[in-house]
Amino acid sequence: MAGPTEDFARVLILGNSGSGKCWLSQEFGKRLGTTAIDLDTIHWEPGGFEVARDKDAARAMVRRIASREVWIIEGVYGWLAREAVSRGTALIWLDISIEECVHNLRVRGPYPGSDERSFAALLIWAAAYQERETSSSSMGHERLFSAFHGWKRHIYSRQEAQEFLATMNRV
Repeated sequence: MAGPTEDFARVLILGNSGSGKCWLSQEFGKRLGTTAIDLDTIHWEPGGFEVARDKDAARAMVRRIASREVWIIEGVYGWLAREAVSRGTALIWLDISIEECVHNLRVRGPYPGSDERSFAALLIWAAAYQERETSSSSMGHERLFSAFHGWKRHIYSRQEAQEFLATMNRV
């Protein structure tokens, strides 16, 4: 539970595609008076979801953001999150069921700049969250979460996320 002693100056939010990271980071940002950074905007070159940015350039961008005094960074890319985690004061892992994540993606639909082919690939990728063995998988997020020594919260449902946000209103 959040409380007055928690330090939410630099918050990292991890989770599968469709888990609600963007929603939670925006809501959290309203309460903290800051804007969240979506790792998709760093991982992908501007203009869509077809061309990945150079990995060294993407890592450097995250390190620059993480050097700020206040931030919220959200995303699925564990390899990018690793660049910020040592400066984080809080980590939230949205570990929502695969079924709910895929459902949420279908309801949301493709992001502007993506097409039906890339959206279909995203649905397949999100459905494989538990089976992947990369830093952008459940296993990769578990490693980051377990190693993190600051305040952390493992959230399993949208309801639990909403209850957490309600506690933020009392801080």
